[in-house]
Amino acid sequence: MDQKNFFYLHCVLRLAIIILVAEILAMLLFDITGITASLSQLAEAVLDGVLLVVLSAYPLYLFVYKPILKSFKRDQQQIEMLAEALQGAGESVIITRPNGEIIYVNQAFSDVTGYSQQEAIGNNPNMLQSGKQDRHFYERMWASINNKGQWKGELWNRRKNGELYPEALDVRSIPGEDGSTKFLVGVFSDLTEQKRVENALLQTQKLEAVGTLVGGVAHNFNNLLAAISGKAYVAQVKAKKASAPEAVIENLDDIQTLSFDASHLVKQLLAFARESQHDKEKVSLTRAVREAVTTAQIGIPEDVEVKLDLSSEPMTIWADQTHIKQAIINLINNARDAVKNCPTKAIHVRLYPTASENCGNSNACHIHCKNVATLEIKDTGTGINSSDLDKIFEPFFTTKEVGQGTGLGLSTAHGIITSHNGSIHVSSTFSRGTSFKICLPLVESNKTEQSPPPIKPVPLRHSGTILVADDAMEVRKTVASVLASFGHNVIQANDGIDAIEKFYAHQHEISLVISDIVMPRMDGVDSVLEMRKSYPELPVIFMTGYDAPKEKTRKVLDNETSMLLNKPFKTDELSKLVNKLINKNG
Repeated sequence: MDQKNFFYLHCVLRLAIIILVAEILAMLLFDITGITASLSQLAEAVLDGVLLVVLSAYPLYLFVYKPILKSFKRDQQQIEMLAEALQGAGESVIITRPNGEIIYVNQAFSDVTGYSQQEAIGNNPNMLQSGKQDRHFYERMWASINNKGQWKGELWNRRKNGELYPEALDVRSIPGEDGSTKFLVGVFSDLTEQKRVENALLQTQKLEAVGTLVGGVAHNFNNLLAAISGKAYVAQVKAKKASAPEAVIENLDDIQTLSFDASHLVKQLLAFARESQHDKEKVSLTRAVREAVTTAQIGIPEDVEVKLDLSSEPMTIWADQTHIKQAIINLINNARDAVKNCPTKAIHVRLYPTASENCGNSNACHIHCKNVATLEIKDTGTGINSSDLDKIFEPFFTTKEVGQGTGLGLSTAHGIITSHNGSIHVSSTFSRGTSFKICLPLVESNKTEQSPPPIKPVPLRHSGTILVADDAMEVRKTVASVLASFGHNVIQANDGIDAIEKFYAHQHEISLVISDIVMPRMDGVDSVLEMRKSYPELPVIFMTGYDAPKEKTRKVLDNETSMLLNKPFKTDELSKLVNKLINKNG
């Protein structure tokens, strides 16, 4: 017996006892007064009833009616509390009859589905069906409800406005006294945000995997480019000596140029596909914007017009060049996606200097320097809803369809700009386009921007014997050929251990070591450290196909006898470093 039934049984016993005691008191009163002797039987019964009511009324109120009333009010309050809690619950709740007729939905249900309580009650849950689950799915669901009294899982449903959304649903059968289903209760959660975050994290993991893949490919690819550019140089030297046609020499020069362009693309992939450390320096913003637009255009369809309007005035900023380019590319990619389905597809990139007092966003800007560079990226896209403008820089927020974006592009751009003491502002008109305006503080400079002068070979004053260590045979042979054309003797080694053996065999002849960093059996850094045990001031040029491996080379690059050369490298750069180190030791 539960507590509620025990309470009512207790009240019944109280009622019986009170009536019994009242009856006994009435009978005693009749006997004492003898009043019943002169009354008729009917009158005696009426008088007995009146006395019974009078004697039991207050005890009944105090010990029966009042406790029952108190219990009823407590139950009523609990029911009201549960009803309010159910109505205000964060999870959507739907209650139906066994035949599927909806008899209750809470406010969260209306918020998620778009159907009001009046529209839902009396309807059937199949009004939410998306069509993404087949008949067998629902057959398995109802089989579980009928056999186990419960079904729990994920499915896709459709809101009132036609939008599909994922939900986690838990349906339970509530049995009646006879064991049959009295009604069904369903509790579900909208998984839209959760799926968006999961997809964004999955996309981030994919990018990390791509970064790892690109890192491995870059080493081998840069080795090939180094060999191609080196062989083109050697062939060019021989062609000039043989008085080959000018067209041949020009083609060989083009091969070298294309090799370095390909290498630059690999570096861009490395920068955008994985985390890397970069140093800030004086950067020509005009050149950085032009190069970022060129890189971004690789992924822009030909039917999208890209207008570039760059001021001729010099604009120099203190920045991490790779990160600034990444921010610009992210914004251009965002504009590319915005114009995708628009009749007019155009992206306008404009760069110009501005005095801070003339800036239209000065009231909302934290930049207080005298001069700033303003970069505007406008598109003719669909625009952004005013309700979303405050959220667009939040990580993982995106208005794109599921799988079309990570929600990290704009937040990454915002973080990069603010880390450079800049500001970024957005304005948008729905269906007419969006404009991002970036302001960056300028570094005071009186020099006119110009392309850096080409590196000229340092005149050769000493020749020497150089040990070249690289596991890539074509790179090793090409570097050896280039060095031989400079007048040096070359000893070749195919890995770190072979380099150590060759070094000790020719220790007194070798004046310079040129070594790849990543090699089998023993890498270049450990190999050089072993050589320097007997020759501490041994000059070394490290070659690498990776992007600035500082963590590995830090312990050997912190001195003036160690240099780093990224593959592929220009022969002029190699000549300059070789002559610098040999002349220092010569």
